[in-house]
Amino acid sequence: MDRLAWLPPHPDLAGAISAARKAQDPVERLAAGARLAGYRRDFVATERLDRVVMSCLDVVGDDQLTSLGLRRLRIAVLASHTVDHLAPAIRVAGLHRGLALELHIGPYGLYRQSLLGDDPALTSFAPHFVLLALDACDLAFDLSLDASETDVANAVDARLDQLRVLWRRAKECLGAQVVQQTLIPHTPPLFGSYEALVPAAPYSLTERLNTAIRVAAKQDGVLLLDLAWYVAREGITAQLVDPVRWHHAKQLVSPAFAPIYGDVVARIIAAGVGLSRKCLVLDLDNTLWGGVVGDDGIDGIRLGQGSAEGEAFLAFQRYVAQLGRRGIILAVCSKNDPAVAEAAFKGHPEMVLRHEEMADFVANWDDKATNVRSIARRLEIGLDSIVFVDDNPAERDIIRRELPMVAVPELPDDVAHYSARLAQAGYFEATVFTQDDTTRGRSYALNAVRRTELERATDLDGYLQSLSMIMTAAQISPADLARTTQLINKTNQFNLTTR
Repeated sequence: MDRLAWLPPHPDLAGAISAARKAQDPVERLAAGARLAGYRRDFVATERLDRVVMSCLDVVGDDQLTSLGLRRLRIAVLASHTVDHLAPAIRVAGLHRGLALELHIGPYGLYRQSLLGDDPALTSFAPHFVLLALDACDLAFDLSLDASETDVANAVDARLDQLRVLWRRAKECLGAQVVQQTLIPHTPPLFGSYEALVPAAPYSLTERLNTAIRVAAKQDGVLLLDLAWYVAREGITAQLVDPVRWHHAKQLVSPAFAPIYGDVVARIIAAGVGLSRKCLVLDLDNTLWGGVVGDDGIDGIRLGQGSAEGEAFLAFQRYVAQLGRRGIILAVCSKNDPAVAEAAFKGHPEMVLRHEEMADFVANWDDKATNVRSIARRLEIGLDSIVFVDDNPAERDIIRRELPMVAVPELPDDVAHYSARLAQAGYFEATVFTQDDTTRGRSYALNAVRRTELERATDLDGYLQSLSMIMTAAQISPADLARTTQLINKTNQFNLTTR
């Protein structure tokens, strides 16, 4: 797969990094580094960029970081495999996600001793997050291939209990949020397609332990770095694990894959402190359907059954609709005649997205940067909450230049890959999912209607009474805990201690 394919390429990244290195002011150098972190880069460029900014973090104050849109966090990485070569990728990816990350890399293979014993270096570092980056070899099972289902279940439970002890220790003694990495089954299968049907086969054991880790993490409030699921979904296990480097240096994650790994870590940490994006702003022509509705008419746009391209646009709309149902706010920003654009939503028989599902619908001939600002203002969200999707490279470049806080993923040439590219970018990373999330988009849409009515109202008391709103106060219950945590994380955006 392309490295960081959702980020735009830089015309001369090496030259830009060299120029940033020459800046004397550390704030200026850090700002340049954060800006360049938003471009596509390989392992070498990532390391060079990290050297530009790493020394700045010690001398730049928290107020200055805030002015750059960055939040300082401390991450302890405790691993059973070599991770030193991944530190630059994690730090640089953090800059792109709005984080100024300080890392503590624990001694190789001594993660148990660091958490269960007395590790002065770890204690004095006082991490906000502890990443347990473990591998399948370290947690291997001593079972014969013909072990029974009961023996396998008992062995998995025992391993899980050991991990839960480490999780509790990190929380109670360090006050840290734990991030658990799932295990990569990187040894060749013994039984081919029959592997999963042999309970004690290596691949089968690893999958069973990963499943148990996922369930336990949700129960214990541990964040997941589901590396196993990620590489399986992308089909890139062979690119992640280089057997030569594993045997020579115990590197589970190859240097070539480091920029991707760093970004996955950074997006989870960002989500853990409430910094995931929450609004998707969409272009219309050649983004949600093929063709230009103003020229081709409603019947002439390509959407739905009858052509491969039309079905691909339909699939992208379905993916967007699912994002809306999981709580992402949806909005439209299109250079179009408003009546024609709205008619396409209401009149095309295969349109999946509905006009009423859009929290804001902007179709005019103004520049899109101005319109995106207006959308953020009407929805009362920050520009750093927005992801802007447009098929036009020129429009994407304008938004990146005018509104650098807005995330603008690069799109592939074929709409069939739009959904996968948006998912790969990880801007909507979640750490929890509640029933309230499913109604968030609708709530923002209704709030927009209320604001419009308020602007028209002449009698404020009459307007408030017309809303017929009822507030009920109650104690927080176990069912409310996940949502309460989400709200606390939002408040913590203004709490520099993060405690």
